[in-house]
Amino acid sequence: GPEAIDILSSHATATEQGDIEESLAIHKVFGDRMSLAINNTKSFIGHAMGAAGALELLGNLPAFDDHLAHATINLDRPDPRCALPQIVANTPRKMDRVEYILNNSFGMLGINSATIVKRYSGE
Repeated sequence: GPEAIDILSSHATATEQGDIEESLAIHKVFGDRMSLAINNTKSFIGHAMGAAGALELLGNLPAFDDHLAHATINLDRPDPRCALPQIVANTPRKMDRVEYILNNSFGMLGINSATIVKRYSGE
């Protein structure tokens, strides 16, 4: 269930309504559970359109080894309607564990996905 997710890579395109709706949905599913880290890779690379989802997931994969949830950089004044307590703003966050990463990608023309990746354990 939702409690298994350690890092949520949000879609977060900085569009007012899109970010508000995504924040509401995240809160509805995950609540205020602080063991969840929410970040966004677009703050580093911009919006890569069709490649955004893959690049954002790639940006989070190192967390399986180093247990660092990368930050959403340049997030100085979040909209209060989107200010979830789990957002990793400006400084990476050390995680106790990273077993599952959820990557949200909501694209134009209905190209949407939520991909969950599990850490490979060698078993």
